[in-house]
Amino acid sequence: MTAFEYWGLEITKDVLTCIMTGVITDTGGFRNSNITAETFELAAYATTKGVNISKIYNITMMIITKNKFELQKLTQERLEFFADGKVAFTYLTLEDVARLELKEGDHDGIVEIGRCIEGVEVSIFLYEKANGYKASLRSNDYVNVAEVCSTFGGGGHIKAAGATMTKDLEESKNMIVSEVVKAIK
Repeated sequence: MTAFEYWGLEITKDVLTCIMTGVITDTGGFRNSNITAETFELAAYATTKGVNISKIYNITMMIITKNKFELQKLTQERLEFFADGKVAFTYLTLEDVARLELKEGDHDGIVEIGRCIEGVEVSIFLYEKANGYKASLRSNDYVNVAEVCSTFGGGGHIKAAGATMTKDLEESKNMIVSEVVKAIK
């Protein structure tokens, strides 16, 4: 029995589609450790109400614009590794944003590129803002990236966190990579 049924709520297919869109994106397409049995029960319930889970997944997790593809290609070309391959680093500048004609949110998920490489524990993605660089970090198993980001006044979750770096690219990179390497050791 779902919470909807328990409380006697009638939820429409459209509302369930919106809820499942949130679930799929928040769980990284059911890949993150925040999923539970209830997550799958909700998906099963939504399916019985006609929600097309695979269509939501494809739209939110698979299909990208040509501009985002060019961004992924660029950030992959810039990928660097540190600490015997346990740290992946890449970046994006305001010049890149203009040249690639990126829109707000096009850079979302870029940090996952490094995280998906075998042997990488922490992926770091810096993207330039008007006041410096936004650092986005993801870890796979044991590094608490929220703790790393707190060093720079940021925060987040154990496996997903961010901070604002006020130095230039090279100095910001060196500072954040250094803290991540310390956390790995």
